[in-house]
Amino acid sequence: MATASSTDECRAFRDALAEHALELLPSERAAAVVEHLGICTACRDEYHCHAAVAAHLSSLREALAPRLCPERRSHPPGAVRTTPLTLSQWVDRMAYVR
Repeated sequence: MATASSTDECRAFRDALAEHALELLPSERAAAVVEHLGICTACRDEYHCHAAVAAHLSSLREALAPRLCPERRSHPPGAVRTTPLTLSQWVDRMAYVR
């Protein structure tokens, strides 16, 4: 079972993990990544991190849209969060929201 992250094979697949999480890979490459994830726990763990962030990107876009385009606000300015979150804080909080 391949678990070492230092192998050339793992390095090649790690470059594609974020694209796979965003569903941007061609089907043949995606199939190869899925096969590798089935045998490599290190790459699988990293993929799960990418997938968690990818799953929340639309929420991030919705949260940022009022700040970037004030005319699109659907609620009064006083109702928005006044202290911005860092990306790591946002990811931590969104991990518990389903």
